[in-house]
Amino acid sequence: MKSLIRATAVALSIISMVALSRCGGGPQQSPQLAITTASLPNGTSEVAYSQLIQASGGVGPFTWAVSTGALPHNLSLNTSATSTVLISGTPDVAAQGVSFTIKLTDSAGHSATHTYAVSILLEPDTLTASPAGLTFGTQPVGNASPTQTEMLTNIGNSALVITGVTMTGSDAADFGNINNCGATLTAGTNCTLAVTFTPSQLGPRGAAITVTDNSVGSPHAFSLDGTGVTQGPNATLSATSLSLSATVGTTSAPQSVTLSNYGTATLNISSITRSAGFGETDDCSGSLVSGSSCTISVTFTPTVTGTESGTLTVTDDAPGNPQTVSLSGTGVAGKCVPLGRQCSSTLQCCPGLQCVAGGNRGPSCR
Repeated sequence: MKSLIRATAVALSIISMVALSRCGGGPQQSPQLAITTASLPNGTSEVAYSQLIQASGGVGPFTWAVSTGALPHNLSLNTSATSTVLISGTPDVAAQGVSFTIKLTDSAGHSATHTYAVSILLEPDTLTASPAGLTFGTQPVGNASPTQTEMLTNIGNSALVITGVTMTGSDAADFGNINNCGATLTAGTNCTLAVTFTPSQLGPRGAAITVTDNSVGSPHAFSLDGTGVTQGPNATLSATSLSLSATVGTTSAPQSVTLSNYGTATLNISSITRSAGFGETDDCSGSLVSGSSCTISVTFTPTVTGTESGTLTVTDDAPGNPQTVSLSGTGVAGKCVPLGRQCSSTLQCCPGLQCVAGGNRGPSCR
């Protein structure tokens, strides 16, 4: 009988854990820093080019750079401290398959990279896609979305030979494709690719459809993106810890975390608080609709040298409430006060001296 009771208890425990995982229960893991834009389209010489690259996770502010290779001539990577960056300019030199790697670094020292290949054509490509990419919005994890269609059109004067249609990118397994295009696309005709999105985990997911053919712009990559969500409200923080430092008596540069709602229902936020010694500002309005996010910035103002610990606490109606971020602040000594000069908790004496009360002028270093 005792064995039966014990087995029943274990089974119920397992069922409870599974149920919680399906409804978003338990603490939410912070997403890893990742560049989610899987591909960039080709450009045309002497035609303005502007494409946004997006990332998720990590601690702001961020730094973007071209780590290997170089952008096509006359294109530049704009300066950005956020999780998005723009590549823009007017390319003026034709080039085939220019490869370059974009690197993103956050304030915690984590980094992510992604390699792209972009061709600059002398004239518009003969294979076009409508729309330019597919966006699936929010979709419950494990459930397939309604089908969306990508239409490929041959605007040239001769037939195109299609040698491959593949899914590429780190999240390619989350997207399904039914290829209705044959091996040949005659001039002036079109064909369709039917795509679905079945997210395997919470958060932004990205991939690309890559079409290989005999046109000058081949291979062609068309972006796919969507967001995996769970039932009910969700609160996911982009980081679980922040480390700040500042000279005693000054305030550190801010670091930021993103609070995202990867849930099907609106997240209601009751309060956002932080421990003494740390400052906090945010653009969270009290609620986040499904698929939206807000930014929480934290600073540290030390009064003494050494390390202080604290907590950023977000109180809301999501499972795992409250959500927390561990805070660590380090006070660094500034210019020390020499013998006989006035001192205080923020004006510290040089090594070997002590701040002693007394005299008409107040405490001094002795």
